[in-house]
Amino acid sequence: MAKDNSRDTGKNTIPKKKGRQSAVCANPLYPCAMTGAASALAGISDMGVIIHGSSGCYYYADMAVPDTLHSTFIVQDEVIFGSAERLTEIVESVSKLYNKIAVINTCVPSVMGEDIKEILADYDTICVDAPGFIGYFDEGWRLAVRELADSIPINNSNSNTNTNTDAPLTDLSKDSKGNIRVNIDGVCSMDPFHKGSLIEATRLLNLCGLKTAAVFCHDTYESITHPSPYSVSVNPDYNCADVMNRRLNAGARNSTDSLLGPDNVLRTFEELSDRLTDTEDAEIDIDISKIESECEETDEILTKEGDRYLRRHDPPRVAVYSTYAYTEFACDMIANYMDGEIVHAAARNNPPDSDLNGGENPYNIGGICSLHRIKEILSKKDFNLIIGSSFEHAAFPDSAFVGLTFPIRHRKMLYDRPVAGIQGALYLMDEISETLENGNKKSN
Repeated sequence: MAKDNSRDTGKNTIPKKKGRQSAVCANPLYPCAMTGAASALAGISDMGVIIHGSSGCYYYADMAVPDTLHSTFIVQDEVIFGSAERLTEIVESVSKLYNKIAVINTCVPSVMGEDIKEILADYDTICVDAPGFIGYFDEGWRLAVRELADSIPINNSNSNTNTNTDAPLTDLSKDSKGNIRVNIDGVCSMDPFHKGSLIEATRLLNLCGLKTAAVFCHDTYESITHPSPYSVSVNPDYNCADVMNRRLNAGARNSTDSLLGPDNVLRTFEELSDRLTDTEDAEIDIDISKIESECEETDEILTKEGDRYLRRHDPPRVAVYSTYAYTEFACDMIANYMDGEIVHAAARNNPPDSDLNGGENPYNIGGICSLHRIKEILSKKDFNLIIGSSFEHAAFPDSAFVGLTFPIRHRKMLYDRPVAGIQGALYLMDEISETLENGNKKSN
């Protein structure tokens, strides 16, 4: 078999573009751009999402995205004679069920060269040209978010939105009852932990007396078009609020901070409190004492659990594979609380630009979307735990394993587990320590 270096970056790899993963979705350890676009838009409850393509494209996206999807199910007749009639038929039918329609182009109609925006010029639709060959999940996600932002009508007369940059900031960050509103960002429906993390983020905001504004991207279209200038994120890899606020001329007022791990939780709420308190004439003061107390208590619990494990066992040697933010978070937990060694870490998506430009990347997290490459690397490593997806679990079935990224098929996921926030950190440590103690022959 030929050596597979698709999307590999980092040490001892051969990237096709310096510092970036290849744009071609050649080894789909992670889904293609079409699926990313579907995930970004299908979480909007009053938006109907239509996959314009074959049944294979639809069922692939439907397997990965838990939200409702629709499809044109084009066959050879549409490929030969054109798909305009079929596309308009489905759009008219689905439009009866939703307030807004989005159409996602797939590989075959994209290669056919049909202009779906022109075909649907008489319909109020968001058209996203995201065929799988343009790249992986994240490329499609970002493209869909940009199209979503461009669809937002600008109405500076509405003081409940942040479109009026001359309005007092209190008008932008409070609802009609005077409650302070904060967006929850980074909610990706393909993430197996997105619901649990959303619940945890809402709980943390409520501890400070804050209300949830827009949830990106798991909300109504109306709510998303009226975001707050302030956000917290459950997964920074999939932040959208900055794109939306730039569209609405909010400029530098928006800031999205991470809730992954107790240190980030505390830092995020401290910075949020400072920004609200320091705002001129805002008269906003939030009490983060409960957050501070929970973070301190959680750090003690995690430290004690790590010490308890190390009294009985050697520090773990761990390989971590997820999206970049989750990979870094898991590495931090292993290194900081268990003195563990990260034998290899790689992300399904690209590291942030700051890391590629010489920023901090202490675990040398590169980008790999090839299972063959992961197997090749780990076959030469000595490790006693893998954190990743069911692909890694299938490749090394006798190794201790914790699921952290899509797909997770080796176990049931009936209740909403968080990864973000206080409860997310406790959940991940619980899974890691329990799995390690059960031994290398038994996965969780």
